[in-house]
Amino acid sequence: MKRVVRIGIIGQSERLFEVISDYAREVAYKLGLLIAKEGWILFSGGRDGIMEEASRGAKDGKGVTVGILPGINIEEANKYIDVHVTTGLGMDMRSDLMIHSVDAVIMVGGKNGTLKELTTAYMNNKPIVIMKRTGGFADIVSNILYEGRFLDSRRNVEIRFAETPEEAVEIIKQELLLK
Repeated sequence: MKRVVRIGIIGQSERLFEVISDYAREVAYKLGLLIAKEGWILFSGGRDGIMEEASRGAKDGKGVTVGILPGINIEEANKYIDVHVTTGLGMDMRSDLMIHSVDAVIMVGGKNGTLKELTTAYMNNKPIVIMKRTGGFADIVSNILYEGRFLDSRRNVEIRFAETPEEAVEIIKQELLLK
């Protein structure tokens, strides 16, 4: 039986005063498309911004999308979500649930909530790929890495960086031994 791979895309929502760059949007969309083409399932927080762009890409690739929502109302999800998981847990606990539900995580941009998801993935030994030049914490987290590869001296999981969505998918394949 073929293994079902679940990939979490983490990244920021968009607000009037926090506009996401066109480049980060393109990266998120392409990641969603490639995830779908691999036959993997895309998980996200299910809302707007990076989550919506990745979900749109996955749907264009005929993939399956899962939105782990903070509230109890499916209307808070973007229109590209297939499976709505309404948690009623709020943003913080919803993020933990999403990270625990996936096999690997790809970070695109991000603010504080995305940073929390990154550290949760690290603490739970999830393979992590950060997309370079996508803004927010994705562009600055390398400045604090222990030995240039880990979040701390425990060395739970190596933080990997990718220049392109294609490279990110290849890293995930290597990390999950899917080649």
